[in-house]
Amino acid sequence: MFHWSTEQARLYQLWSVGLHGKAYPQGEVGIRECFRDQGAIQLDPLPVLGRNHDLVIQARVDGTHPGEALELIHRNRLGFEYWDKMLCVLPIDNFPDYRAFMASGGEAWTAGREARLNREHSGALDAVLGAVAQHGPVSSRELKDLEVAQGDHREWKSTKAANASLEVLWNRGVVSVSHRVNYRRYFDLTERVIPARFREAAPPQLDSFWRTMLLRRVRAVGLLPAKGDAEVWGLMQRVRRNRLPEELVSEGAVVPVRIDGVKKAFYALPHAGEQLALAEKEALDDRVRFIAPLDPLVWARNALEQLWDFEYAWEVYKPVSKRRWGYYVLPVLYRDRFVARFDGRFDRGTKTLHVLAYHEEAGGMPLAHPAVHAGFQRFLAYLDGEQIVLPTGLGSKRRES
Repeated sequence: MFHWSTEQARLYQLWSVGLHGKAYPQGEVGIRECFRDQGAIQLDPLPVLGRNHDLVIQARVDGTHPGEALELIHRNRLGFEYWDKMLCVLPIDNFPDYRAFMASGGEAWTAGREARLNREHSGALDAVLGAVAQHGPVSSRELKDLEVAQGDHREWKSTKAANASLEVLWNRGVVSVSHRVNYRRYFDLTERVIPARFREAAPPQLDSFWRTMLLRRVRAVGLLPAKGDAEVWGLMQRVRRNRLPEELVSEGAVVPVRIDGVKKAFYALPHAGEQLALAEKEALDDRVRFIAPLDPLVWARNALEQLWDFEYAWEVYKPVSKRRWGYYVLPVLYRDRFVARFDGRFDRGTKTLHVLAYHEEAGGMPLAHPAVHAGFQRFLAYLDGEQIVLPTGLGSKRRES
């Protein structure tokens, strides 16, 4: 077991998620390296300040813009979209492992739709698969134009049988996301999307898949809470019930971590002590970073509050009356502290970043601090914006670096 101070634990987690000790090249080269290191980047459709995956990249790589990362990943087949900690884009090397999960039925709720589809829309799955084979890559829009499986289908939201069929076929790995246009998914047969060397590799046994998944999740977040924080475990709730974490501890594949002053216990990889020693040799930089709402650093919200003394709930899906901080609020990280959070909106027409609210943490960093100003200038460059309007109504132009 590792026994660390809070400062050591924070430093190790920053190192693990690529926010300390990394100096990525700018632009596409940096995106490639960052994506490889992240292993899984969660996708979300809301494009308020770019989308979540764009924000994950911009916190680590300069010279990127909204839309570039996912387009590059699909164009060069660096990755594929599938379930991980919810919907994610994953390195293409991982595809053989996921075939075991796909063959088992994939994500349970989506798998459960198949029986209902067959009962209420007999033949829809075959019709959609035939249309993809003949016309792919296609989206739900093309299936509508082709008048394929357009019967109404209602689950948690109203949709068409064609849309639900695409989800079921994708969940089973029969079709894959080929690319996106304005974030709309285009599906094609998996054999036409995934390169043969990944598609034809022998899949593991399902038990082996879950072991690999758990180890990757520990690697992705650095410190994985042993109890609670269901959102960071995602699909892997079942491995907790099956006591796989304890089994890996007994084998030495993962190591428990205790942190001074923190009630939670965590799991880390066995080389965590060596990685911490490397992290301690690197000086923390003076950059202010704006962290994505679904960044791996903040996946475990309860652990975040205990370890980082930072309470964060993404309130974008809450009613206005129940929001405390704002609609699309990003945490502000400086060194090994969360110093503030801000609510923002980008007007693409005027290329203006509106900072709707800036909330400084106790002992944090004010909006007027030079490091915060520099952070907003980098963020404006990422948005390809021209000016910033602050909560006071004052504005400033983009400063060319």
